[in-house]
Amino acid sequence: MTKKKNIPIFKKKISIEGSVIFLMGPIGTFFSRVASFLEKNDIKTFKISFPLYEYGFKKSSRLTYSEDIYQFKEFLEKIIIKENIKHIFMYGNVLIPHKQALKLCEELNRKGHFINSHIFELGYLRPNFVTLEDKGVNYDSGFLFDRNFYEKQKPYGNFPVPINHGLRIRKIWKLITFFNHSFKNYKIVEFAHKLQPKPIYLWFQLKGFILKFFYRIVEKNLKKKCFSKSPFFMVILQVATDSQILKGSNFKDNYEFIYYVIKEFSNAELKNTNLIFKHHPRDRGYTNYSKFILEISKEFNIEDKTFYIHDFPLSKIFRNRFCKGTVLINSTVGYQSLFHSIPIKSLGITPYNLEGLSHQNDLVSFFRNPAKVNKLLFNKFYRYILENSQINGNFDGYFPFESVFTFLNNR
Repeated sequence: MTKKKNIPIFKKKISIEGSVIFLMGPIGTFFSRVASFLEKNDIKTFKISFPLYEYGFKKSSRLTYSEDIYQFKEFLEKIIIKENIKHIFMYGNVLIPHKQALKLCEELNRKGHFINSHIFELGYLRPNFVTLEDKGVNYDSGFLFDRNFYEKQKPYGNFPVPINHGLRIRKIWKLITFFNHSFKNYKIVEFAHKLQPKPIYLWFQLKGFILKFFYRIVEKNLKKKCFSKSPFFMVILQVATDSQILKGSNFKDNYEFIYYVIKEFSNAELKNTNLIFKHHPRDRGYTNYSKFILEISKEFNIEDKTFYIHDFPLSKIFRNRFCKGTVLINSTVGYQSLFHSIPIKSLGITPYNLEGLSHQNDLVSFFRNPAKVNKLLFNKFYRYILENSQINGNFDGYFPFESVFTFLNNR
């Protein structure tokens, strides 16, 4: 008898009850693939076609909008009512049209015109998952419950093993779309964001690709020194313009976060323990904090204990016997740290920032005596998050459409 594979199961399936409209999707062709799947199941789809063009949609499904973005809500409401739209799909909830759409959904639902919002995002559980929530994601997630809620959930007997679906052959469309968007001067977000690229971002992307190999060589000995001799705490940096910082924390930027962490580490007065900052891989070509970290660590006389690195496998870090804890704002790294039972201190709004998972006292006390991870609580938390929001697939390769969507007429 063949042994049944212990694979992740997404249980919160989306029941499609009528016409669908797509707003901005992840850079690439993922939303057009979703539209094609729905159309094959006799669902009428529409695509709001902003000046930031998205490839793969039928011309007949496109509804062009290039007017003032702050007037988009009125335009969308007319379409929803005229076409009897039942579902709105979007990527993330920080873009101006997406914020307006979510607000409109709330207003229409209160009036009795029911419409479902569906928000895709990169996986909370990296690297083989895609996130799907209905009201918000990340700092606006629908999973911001207290410990008591998660205590009542069921744990896994054994953690499921996600399938790595390998080569993402459609990534070429990311490059094409990113290039196209870089030369479109049409505001869709309140602050600098990679979904609103500029021409200079093309250089930053190329620079980041080159630096990946450069840092692999020049940081080789530094990483050996960081991870092989002394206990250490990891500090995970967000993308510089990430809404997790701007909207989901009390920090105005990474500089303020870095300063605070170094100051508190100094106040902890630890002996023979290092502080290691890890740069965000998606921000490699855009920013560099080496001079600032050195300057602040010298200010607090801990320059011999403070390090700054790029690209290194997180699983190796968290399996390292010297790793004492992780400091972050709201990074998906928090889930990985907890999975390996490495204590965390979250300084932002995140589902895992609760007693039993994240250290609840000040940062100095975390450095001195980090609260242990409650393994059973994490098991329950992990299962609930996975089964209700995590889809084992990716935007540019395999995606299990049949396992995610059901249709009212097929019940």
